[in-house]
Amino acid sequence: MKDVKDFEEKLIKRNISASDYSLKEIDDVAYDLLNIFDIFNKKTSIPIVKIVKAFNFKTYTESLSDKLSGDIYINGDTKQKYGHNKIILVNKKESFFHQRFVIAHELAHYLFDFLGKNKYLDSLIKFSDTYYKNQHETPEEKRANRFAASLLMPEKIFIEQYNIAKKVDCNELFVILYLSQFFQTPTDSIEKRIWEVIN
Repeated sequence: MKDVKDFEEKLIKRNISASDYSLKEIDDVAYDLLNIFDIFNKKTSIPIVKIVKAFNFKTYTESLSDKLSGDIYINGDTKQKYGHNKIILVNKKESFFHQRFVIAHELAHYLFDFLGKNKYLDSLIKFSDTYYKNQHETPEEKRANRFAASLLMPEKIFIEQYNIAKKVDCNELFVILYLSQFFQTPTDSIEKRIWEVIN
């Protein structure tokens, strides 16, 4: 898919020149990616598995430690272990909505922490990142969470759907549950997104 390749090339250049991203830049990366898939003309949840597949990732659910929500593996012995060179694993004990968020989060690590990094040019060097349930304080984890939120709950669509839900029933719980079902993301992600783009 040419658009995806062009998108990757743009990020490689950006990541070589600087690794810090502002919140707006993170949101812009998500927005650009959503445009490639023509998401803004559809009224449905974001097809995250289709998106990561376009970057040549395979996704699997597996039994992982209770402390882990997911993993990403690229290069090294990944192909020997999984039969494919780019893998995203999600803990099958997680809810479906959280699994979707984990996939988007791990895609962020590929886009921001792998692309354009000289140390991973050698395909023998493995890139991996583990999504620990209670460790989200590093800049990389915060960036991955922000990207996942911006990708799965695009601001424009989120505000539209928030306003629709508020018109139906201004009860906060109803709004959160409505948005969670619409975007197929966990309620805690919805609450955080409301704080980011509504308040």
